[in-house]
Amino acid sequence: MTFLVVCALGAALLWSSPPGGRHRLALLLPGTPSVLRRRPPAWRLPSFTDRTSAERRRAVISLCRVMAAELRAGQPPEPALATASVEVGPLVGGLSDVASLRRAAEREEDLRALAYLAACWEVASETGAGLADVVDELAAGLTEREELRAEAVARTAGPRTTALVLSGLPLVGLVMSAGLGGSPLTFLFTTAWGLLCLSVGVALDLIGAWWTLRMVRGAVR
Repeated sequence: MTFLVVCALGAALLWSSPPGGRHRLALLLPGTPSVLRRRPPAWRLPSFTDRTSAERRRAVISLCRVMAAELRAGQPPEPALATASVEVGPLVGGLSDVASLRRAAEREEDLRALAYLAACWEVASETGAGLADVVDELAAGLTEREELRAEAVARTAGPRTTALVLSGLPLVGLVMSAGLGGSPLTFLFTTAWGLLCLSVGVALDLIGAWWTLRMVRGAVR
């Protein structure tokens, strides 16, 4: 009986732990499939949405740098922006003037930095100041912000994993209770108090996970 409880707890920890910890646990548990014993990569790919957002933000930085280079080469702002838009690619394509910059910034949240570029353009046009240096400074500021965002994502990886592990602990408790000879499922699904405990527990578990992940996402933004 004790062996079953230990195996169930080990399996729960194995699947809820991060990749590095999962690999170490897999080496300790007997009979683990070889696919789990392979050392995972040191990095993890973000979700498709996160990758696309990061690519858009990096495209804006590249756009600013290319536009600044074109301005220093003697191009007027409109042709410089059009050339930069073509070189950067479809992520920020179709830009030609201040109005197109503002439309793109309103259309995509990840492109809202284009509104800063539009503001710099308007101020430079009104004051006669050089636009190339301003656009370069904007690119430097956006690069620094992106580096801070990446650091925040790395620092919040632990809290995200902790939230997911804590969300799965009630299932581990059910397995341990069943392994010790109890009947948790019978109590939870066939009695009024059990249904009440199940409903409240699931609701609190989901709310806790949602709240933790919400705070983590807020720290990354």
